[in-house]
Amino acid sequence: MGVDAARAAAATLMTELGLADRASSFPDDLSAGERQRVAIARAVVGDRRALLADEPTGALDSVNGEAVMRLLRKTCERGVVGILVTHDAKLASWADRVVFLRDGRMVDQTTPPSGPESLLSPGQRQ
Repeated sequence: MGVDAARAAAATLMTELGLADRASSFPDDLSAGERQRVAIARAVVGDRRALLADEPTGALDSVNGEAVMRLLRKTCERGVVGILVTHDAKLASWADRVVFLRDGRMVDQTTPPSGPESLLSPGQRQ
């Protein structure tokens, strides 16, 4: 991605995350939550295939946390694989698939709900 395109995308994301007025601020002038949102905006700008997010809303209030989750979901809908680590069940509910780990081992997982095509016999599926 070129510099101009990256700047335009970053400006759009900063607005989406409520940080447009802080775009020219130095990191030391930002709160922890603002820094976290800037880091997330930087992570989704550009052409990538995967996005890893470890507790992406940890320092955020519920309103800003939801804005971040909407952004991450939108990023995944354009074809980016998103892997989110969280202890928050509400955040996990945004995912298509949830894997539960205990002591470093997978102990359970959810599967996406099946659509109407699941009612068809295997020979009828297209």
